[in-house]
Amino acid sequence: MKKGLLIVFEGLDGSGKTTQINLLEEWFKRNKKLVHSTRQPTDFYRNDKRVKDYLEDGIVPNMYSIALLAAADRTYQNEVEIKPTLSKGINIISDRYLYSSLAFFKARGIKYQEIRNINKDIEEPDIIIFLDIDPDKALERVRVRDGKNLRFEEKNDNTFIQVRNNFLEVLPKGKTLIVDSTKDVKLIHELIIKYIEKVEVR
Repeated sequence: MKKGLLIVFEGLDGSGKTTQINLLEEWFKRNKKLVHSTRQPTDFYRNDKRVKDYLEDGIVPNMYSIALLAAADRTYQNEVEIKPTLSKGINIISDRYLYSSLAFFKARGIKYQEIRNINKDIEEPDIIIFLDIDPDKALERVRVRDGKNLRFEEKNDNTFIQVRNNFLEVLPKGKTLIVDSTKDVKLIHELIIKYIEKVEVR
């Protein structure tokens, strides 16, 4: 049985990932291709009080401990969900992956190699879609969407600038499609489909 594709979407909050993920999922289904959508981190990480204390209020006794929680969440999900699903020939669309940890935790003071070391043996994605957007524009979208309910890191413009720069440093060339996410939604979707179809016929 042919293994499924692992397609990863990355980008700043406000870059339009959810819209494009939904359109891609519909495309797979319309073309009678098996597809499973997931996201990283999972709710286990998102709902952990230690994580919420940092994301909501910036309270963190030790940032490395938060990175370990993220890595534990990812490696567990890889073993129980991602690898078994791909082995059944089902394509996976993941909202965020390892590259988000690399980009965000580097901005929080942890080196890339340390993040890679604690995320060993995870599945390599076949395709990475990076929805690129100016950090100021991303923050503007987030603030319109969330109003006063901003997370700690969303209150500082410099964080978004650092995270975007980190993404552009760590995303692997050759398997990453970088798209200007301020383009028309339909055009972005068409660019993504063309890229996926190229990979499928290799």
